[in-house]
Amino acid sequence: MTTYPNIQAFILGGGKSLRLNRDKAFLRHRGRYFIDIIIESCASRFRSVHLVGKRYEHPKLSGCMDDEIQGVGPLGGILTALHATDVELNFFVGVDYPLIDEGIVSMLADEAIKQHERGMRGLIPVMPDGPHPLFAFYAKSCTSAVLSCIDKKSLRVQCISAHSPVHYLDVTTIENGPDFSALQRNFVNINHIHDLKNIDK
Repeated sequence: MTTYPNIQAFILGGGKSLRLNRDKAFLRHRGRYFIDIIIESCASRFRSVHLVGKRYEHPKLSGCMDDEIQGVGPLGGILTALHATDVELNFFVGVDYPLIDEGIVSMLADEAIKQHERGMRGLIPVMPDGPHPLFAFYAKSCTSAVLSCIDKKSLRVQCISAHSPVHYLDVTTIENGPDFSALQRNFVNINHIHDLKNIDK
């Protein structure tokens, strides 16, 4: 099993889930909470796993932290994590990606390391439905970029790439990568009740 002792994982769990009107972390897929699925998947790959924006107990969770700045969406969680991390490269995932695939995470980690060695400070995977900036890698050196976005009230996560070099990776073009159906499944993001029903089919 591939592990990455120099990468920490941060699960972003502070969203309000307005469209679902319930806490996504405690939605279930095949009888398991989303949060448990994601913690265990990340723990199998990375040195440590932390939860940002929520309090929860799990044996494979290294700690929980509250957003330093409230009301700025996921950027608040990313900023908190980048201030807390003691490594340069970090994996971030939203709590609403319950079909996370450990092999695809490893593939992205390998690509993120390569791009970081080339001077990139982050890696955002891109699928046909667009970029997935909350299933991505950001370096600690992106901290000033995140602060710039918050200061300018530009709160979309992709704002980071306007202030720091971030590589956008079309994951469908990776040589010898997983097939398209596996990629599609991995990047399913649960925002509506019909998304939840679809993943259980």
